[in-house]
Amino acid sequence: MTDKERKRIANRKYYEKNKDRLAEKWKNDDKRKEYLKEYYVRNKDAILKRAKDWNERNKEARKLIVERKKRSELKTFWEVECKQRQ
Repeated sequence: MTDKERKRIANRKYYEKNKDRLAEKWKNDDKRKEYLKEYYVRNKDAILKRAKDWNERNKEARKLIVERKKRSELKTFWEVECKQRQ
């Protein structure tokens, strides 16, 4: 195992252990928000390519995500009934 892999594993354990504290800290960190905005603008093509590759490799998982999204957007029966009666 290389040093890079060891460091990645250690970082992952650290973030997993402290994710609640770090999330609260980063939520109000304007400097980090600006950095992430710039990062996403600079790397938009790479991020979209990675997402497209993931969607192709994980078609079943993607279907589940889409179905979950559709279900969350559906209105309940009584909301639809009320609007039809009015």
